[in-house]
Amino acid sequence: MKILCTDKTCQVRSQSGGESANEDHLKMGKLSVAVLLSGREQFSVYYGGALARWTYDVYSRLQDCIEVTVFGFPTDGGSAYKLPHITPGSWRACTIISRTPILRRFEDHLWLRSLLPNLRRFSLIHIHNRPQWPGLLRSFGYRGVIVLHLQNDHLGHWDRSMLDQLATSIDGLVTCSNYLARQSSPRSKLLAEKTRVVFNGVDTSTFVPKPELRERKSIFFVGSFVPAKGPLQLMQAYAKILQTHPEAKLIVGGSTSFGVYEETKYVKEVRHLAESLRKQFEAQIEFPGYIHHDRSLPGFFQRATVFTSPSIFQEPFGLVNAEAMACATPVVGSKRGGIPEVLDDTGMLIDPEDTNAYANALAALLSDSSLQARLGEAARARVRRLFDWHVIAKTWLEYLQHVSESKVKSLECA
Repeated sequence: MKILCTDKTCQVRSQSGGESANEDHLKMGKLSVAVLLSGREQFSVYYGGALARWTYDVYSRLQDCIEVTVFGFPTDGGSAYKLPHITPGSWRACTIISRTPILRRFEDHLWLRSLLPNLRRFSLIHIHNRPQWPGLLRSFGYRGVIVLHLQNDHLGHWDRSMLDQLATSIDGLVTCSNYLARQSSPRSKLLAEKTRVVFNGVDTSTFVPKPELRERKSIFFVGSFVPAKGPLQLMQAYAKILQTHPEAKLIVGGSTSFGVYEETKYVKEVRHLAESLRKQFEAQIEFPGYIHHDRSLPGFFQRATVFTSPSIFQEPFGLVNAEAMACATPVVGSKRGGIPEVLDDTGMLIDPEDTNAYANALAALLSDSSLQARLGEAARARVRRLFDWHVIAKTWLEYLQHVSESKVKSLECA
């Protein structure tokens, strides 16, 4: 399903009244958008992360309304998302510079300079997670619309003057949660006026409930296998659960980075605890490793009795929670960052570092099938209302049209 375009005809005009090369882009029926991925993230189903997925899932639904091209580092062709993707030849030089301390600060300049001839063809640039890029693009002469989209707290250490300066270089700041918006908005009125929250989304036709697959007592986790995501705290809570639910199964999915598994010291610590629980309780613990997002992940959610992601850090959104909710799987989540916004009253919120309270919440769900059903149904309804990709795509289209039309009006008044 695609969203049909109903936007108005508009053109961005330069301050002199004529149309500059990079302002003559807002054509009838379609916006032209360049998406800049951050860092070295591949635009890939397998090797890409949340930013690549967001880009594909939103813009693939808007192709009748938006001409989009994604710019980033080389991507594995076998797993690349099916949208136009360009990698400039400068990526090799950027890689070398990034490894040279004296030259590292020039990497962004080289990367954006090499993109600029292409970017001038687009009416709007959508930048992921790189707040230093809008100012550079303005200094290089780009005069079209710039939208900065943050999925992480990149502005927490910026002072008011820096935030105000950022506000003058962008036409809009989008954050994935109200929590993330609050990290900068109180310190800059100028930036707050340009800030909008657009949630992350879920494919509710892929992540669906399958009651016939639901297991009776299984706990599922998936995420990066790193301390910030809390798999060790989960294993510690599971140790307590086994004392009252010895038949409970634990599945710990995920890898240390996108599609890559490394036996780090932290991974070894978690696995060592798991092995001791197997010996002591004959615990059923599985480590499936990296789980393919589209092909395999829905099935893990559908089978799980409970999903939990005990994030230790202030996670801005926590997409896996919403994906579990779409499968009507009850969630025990952290009272951190934007996670309470995702769950609201459809899940159970805990302090992941309070092992006893965490274990009690998981045990309560394992013991109460009616509570499982009630939370699962409410969670599925919440996702369909707020986080379905079609809802997000429609919101995004309306937002881009709004900032583009606002740009036109501001230039006409200049």
